[in-house]
Amino acid sequence: MRNLLLPMLLLFWPTPSSSIINGLPADVSDFRSFVSIRVISPFPSHGGQELNGCGGALVAPDWVLTALHCKPMFKGISKGEASVFGGVDIQSDGSFGARLCVVEVRFVPVLFGTARLDAMLLKLGADATDHGAKIAPIYQQDLAIGTPITTVGVGQGFDRALLEYYDCVVADAAHCDTERADFDPAHDFCVGVSVSTQRTGSGDSGGPLFVIDPEIEGRYLLAGIVKGGIKAGPSGPEETEFIRYANVGRLLTWLETVADCDNDMDSVHSCQGE
Repeated sequence: MRNLLLPMLLLFWPTPSSSIINGLPADVSDFRSFVSIRVISPFPSHGGQELNGCGGALVAPDWVLTALHCKPMFKGISKGEASVFGGVDIQSDGSFGARLCVVEVRFVPVLFGTARLDAMLLKLGADATDHGAKIAPIYQQDLAIGTPITTVGVGQGFDRALLEYYDCVVADAAHCDTERADFDPAHDFCVGVSVSTQRTGSGDSGGPLFVIDPEIEGRYLLAGIVKGGIKAGPSGPEETEFIRYANVGRLLTWLETVADCDNDMDSVHSCQGE
């Protein structure tokens, strides 16, 4: 079945690259809600190695929030034809407290405005907090232009890829609301600074963006997940310094509903974690 999925995976996946472009080593103790969504690489040159396909954030003991456009990785889970794992509680050496099987996928049920709401939930086969992970508290206020943010990720990292971060600010939506971008200010926001040399890279889709809690010193609040870049012109692959994010605060009611129900459902797929 892996051979049948290969053409689809190659079509949707970007070629492998490093983590956050010009990112800095992250203090993993600050970001224990980060989840690396891991699959076997579809690229023949990788020889069947496992890599990070998308990032995510733990929003309940066994639920991970990530981007909807990561869904090609999850084709076949419900039929037992694919194995996808969540690497939880990443360590300073790139290892994980555990690799937990993804057993269910939930798509956000509604669209707001004209652009898709780029989010979905992955149910893990076990409680990630039993393995050292922490649930991300969610930022529930409006994100004003100029708000400082921190994005973390491992890119399309192989085994033991280190968690990296970059700091930036919320930008005017006009930088992201272009003809070639899937962007809706009703549920998305824009991040970036002109001529910046730092931004997300391939594999960081769905990865978490945090803001500092204004009330509790040193605590990070989940505010967004990576949606994608912005094309620099009317054609061509070049991108600007700005990145689109889905606004997690707009998902709060849905997240609470999913986390509060169906946690006793039987797994639709079983696989061996570590």
